[in-house]
Amino acid sequence: MTGQLYQHIQKLIPGFNVGQEKIAQFFQIKAVKKEELLLSEKEICDTLYFVNKGCLYLFYEDNNEKQVVHFALENWWITDYKTFPDGKPAVYSIAAMEDSEITCISRKNYETLLSAFPLLALYFNKIHERAYGAALFKQKTFATVSKKDFYYHFRNTYPELIKRIPDPIFASYMGISMETLKTYQYLYIS
Repeated sequence: MTGQLYQHIQKLIPGFNVGQEKIAQFFQIKAVKKEELLLSEKEICDTLYFVNKGCLYLFYEDNNEKQVVHFALENWWITDYKTFPDGKPAVYSIAAMEDSEITCISRKNYETLLSAFPLLALYFNKIHERAYGAALFKQKTFATVSKKDFYYHFRNTYPELIKRIPDPIFASYMGISMETLKTYQYLYIS
């Protein structure tokens, strides 16, 4: 466990005063290379990932093309939330978008951690509420604005993130072709 994750916990749960060394044993720190797979579709999903440095993305394959669903930057958590709770085969894959350092916790350690330190259930609840809220907001935005307006919104809301996302991955996330993305980029700059 990194000090970064511990500070993130304390930021969301100011009353959490359990020493870092008492919970560090539940976590594992791992370095991953760009495009390294952390989870593949149909594998059992039994790990939550916290991004210390870098960026991960969640996707599924459709007609041999990646369909990107979600990103996780520094201080964000990611997993296949569809299958993590029940240990079924994953419906998504997770890969590193750039060289990254992550903190992992297995399903078994996650459950043991929450049993031993119930206040951490509040922390993870806040994380999951934020993730669910972001997913709902993306769904609403996709349903109510044009793809071009979504691009402008994303670019203005997350200017640093947009610089880090390779164009093919971002085009997939938006559900548009590379040509359309290039047009939006040109119009945005003009």
